[in-house]
Formats: sequence, structure tokens, C-alpha cells
Amino acid sequence: MVRKKSDGIAIANYLSENSVPIVSSETLLLKSNTKVSFIIDILQVLQHPTDKETLTNVLYFLHSHLKVQDKKHTFIAEHINLSNHNLFESLASYSTSFNLNDFNLLPFYEKIENIIRGFHLTISSDAYLQFFLDVVLEQQRNDTDIQSFLDYWDRKKDNLSIVAPESTNAVQIMTIHKSKGLEFPVVIFPCDLDIYQQINPKVWLNKLPESYNPFNELLLPFNKDLNFISEKGKEIYEQQRQELELDNLNLLYVALTRPVEQLHIITDKRISKTGENTNYYSGIFINYLKKTGLWNDNDLIYIFGSNERISKVEALESKAKMQDHFISSPWQDHNIYMLASASKLWDTKQEEAIQYGNLIHEMMSKIRTASDISDVLDEYTSQGIIQKKDTSLIKETMTKIVKHPVLEEFFSEDVAVFSEREIVTIDNQIIIPDRLVIKNNNATIIDYKTGKASSQHHQQVLKYANALKEMNLQIHKKLLVYIDEEILVEEV
Repeated sequence: MVRKKSDGIAIANYLSENSVPIVSSETLLLKSNTKVSFIIDILQVLQHPTDKETLTNVLYFLHSHLKVQDKKHTFIAEHINLSNHNLFESLASYSTSFNLNDFNLLPFYEKIENIIRGFHLTISSDAYLQFFLDVVLEQQRNDTDIQSFLDYWDRKKDNLSIVAPESTNAVQIMTIHKSKGLEFPVVIFPCDLDIYQQINPKVWLNKLPESYNPFNELLLPFNKDLNFISEKGKEIYEQQRQELELDNLNLLYVALTRPVEQLHIITDKRISKTGENTNYYSGIFINYLKKTGLWNDNDLIYIFGSNERISKVEALESKAKMQDHFISSPWQDHNIYMLASASKLWDTKQEEAIQYGNLIHEMMSKIRTASDISDVLDEYTSQGIIQKKDTSLIKETMTKIVKHPVLEEFFSEDVAVFSEREIVTIDNQIIIPDRLVIKNNNATIIDYKTGKASSQHHQQVLKYANALKEMNLQIHKKLLVYIDEEILVEEV
């Protein structure tokens, strides 16, 4: 647990260098992945052929990725001055298969897949590339081209990240602010904060002495000199110091109350001949040890409490579906043909199943509690959308959903319900959960599906959960409801 993102990045780098698996908002950013960065660099080189700095980054990556036997300097020198066409022809001798002419004829999404395949970026499942492709697909819907996407990436790269399963076996790194309301078995707090530190603070000072005429107010640096300007200056100085004390002691309280089992505090031994400096967290800890008679100038480690575990050891089982292979191949290789008309599905069982699932999906968006089922059925019957002979079957299906043991509490009168409400994420994407139930700031996501269970359904719900967490909502449950003859509820 850290005070600032920069501290978290430093710790993340250290742990990564020592092969410790980590999860943090910074390490989950797409831009932190070398393969994603390589794809962006390739697009930049294609769009701006004279950008030799980016081309150097491309060649630097390829030398390692392709396991080139030549010395790095020699490899870069041989390719740095080639035109794009000659560059990719030359790289073909290193087992790449990227053809610039074919690339230029492809839609934008297929361009990115072509880069991944052409440079053999992955054969196993890669979360960063998969989420990056999700971003590409979203932008393709906006009729994007290479330059438009590069502009978008430049604006959004600091926010675009993958969604990691909650049960990931790794060290989580987060700021104190993000940890509010959460708890963890073990917390390590390596922080020695200056309680009164501010970056270039300034205050407005009014009620000035006559010597400051004709000014009524002045914008001044916040420091001890305010004490000697006027009584008002002294009052502002003391008030702001008290506010800083309160804010930073509240932060310390949050940090110290997150652990369930163990809390490890790593801090400086900030002490001099005049004593400890209580302007810092370390000084507060030392002061406490002195007052309790535990302080010893030669001791650097202090241990409190019992080392017996209180909670039971529970094996964490990931409910996310694991995909072993990264599947990417041109659709032309599979003899696939696009049907321009949905009429090809008419009068088939597949078409009937799709229509039935979509109908139930639509009607469930109008159901708040079980008492709404009859009214919704009447509405759809009177409009001729469903026939009277089908109402009993549809009512039975909807009742099974509403009365399902896992779902029943989320159709009660005492919860707030948002059905198919648009939510704009931090990176300006629009998501629409089927049913969002909120009670006491705890949110439950319910998404209706037809057909077979899919890992994509899990990823979609995790994406919804991630967006809601950014809105400071606690996620109670994430539920997928598969609608068939029997109602299957799966918790993500």
C-alpha cells in the first residue's frame, strides 16, 4: 500500500525484477506491455516513415523477439535506413510474414491481427493483446484509420488496462485512497510521509495591513512567513496545518486498518539528538514506542500481537475461463462466406431460439419485481408481439428467473434497479449491463445470455465490474443468467 502512484511503480519494478507476480493499476495498463507497444510503433512507422526514433524501437524489439544472431548494433544499422517496403522484405529472412501490400488492403481490425500473425507475437493466450484487440474493435466501429487510432491511443493510453480476475495469485499494489473500504489478509505499508508536505502551496490572504495598499488580497506562498504578516496570516497558517494533519492522519488510519491478519510497516529511523520528528509518520511510530516503554536505540524491528492465524485458509479458485491458445487466422483461410440476409435463418430451430432468447431478454428489462410479470405480459400481448397461446410458457420462464434461489433477493422491493442503463467508462466507452441492482452502495451485476457459456461472457461482466469500481461502488456479485428450458445462474 503506497501513498503515491510513483511509489507504486518503483515497488512494482523492484518486485518484477525479482520474479514476484504483481497486480497493480499501473502494471495492468496496456501501454506497459512490450508487444502492445511494438504494434503501436509499427503503426507509427507505417504512418510516418521518416520517424527513425520509433523505427529504432521496432528493430530493438525484433532483435530480441526474433532471436537474431547478429549483434544488435549491426542488425539495427542494416535496417534503419531502408524504406518500409524494403524493410519488411528484409525482415522476411528472419521468418516474419508481413506483406505491406496485403496489409494496406485490410480493414483496420484485421490490420492489427495481421501484425500479430506476421511477427509471431504470440501463440498462447495473451491478456494484453486480447484487451488491446477489444480496444481496436471498439474504435473500428467509429470508422477509424491508422492516424485516428494513434491519436486516440495518445489520449487514452494512461487509462486503458486489462481486467484481472480477483483471485489472481499475486501481490496487489494500490494507493491508500483506492484501498478505502477494502480489506486484505496481509498489508505491507512502506511509507514515511511528511504530514505537512505540499507541492508549491499558495493561499489567498485578505485583511492586509495598510502598508499593502492599494491591494485588498494577495496570493502568497504557504509557509511560516505567513505568521509574521498579520493575525489573519497566522490564522490561515494554523488552520491549513490543522487540515493537513487531519487529512494525513486519516490516511494513516485507513492504511493501518486494512489488514485482517498481518500488518508490516517499513519506515525510516528518523531520529536525531533532539528526538524524533513527529512531522513524519516514522516520528509518530517512534513516539508511540517511547511512550509505551518499548523503544530501544539499537532495535530496528518491533513485533506486536500473536502470530497465530485467526481466519481459515481458503483455497482461491478462479472462476474465469482460461484460454490456452491465442486464436487468430484470416477468415479467408476457412472458406467462410458472409450472408447478407438474415432470411437464411428463417424457419429454422436456430432462428426460433435466437428470437425467443431476445424476446425474454427484452421483457426482463421491464421487470423490477415479480408483480410486474403479468403487466409486461399483457403489454406485449395487447401489442401483438406475443400470442396468447405462448403467454403461459413465457410467464413460466420469467417466473423461474425472478424466483430463482440465487436471484430472488435482487427482485425485491427494497433494492434500486437500473435496467439496460448506459454507463460511460473512464476511456469513453459505453457499456450497458442488463440489470444493475444496488443496495447500501453494494452493486450486483446481472447479465442475461442464451446459448452456451463462453469466456467472453465472463470478460464482459468483469469489464462492467471494473467500470463500477471506478464509480466507487462495491461489487457484491457478478451473475450470468443463461436462459433455456432450465435457468442456469453462474457467478463470475
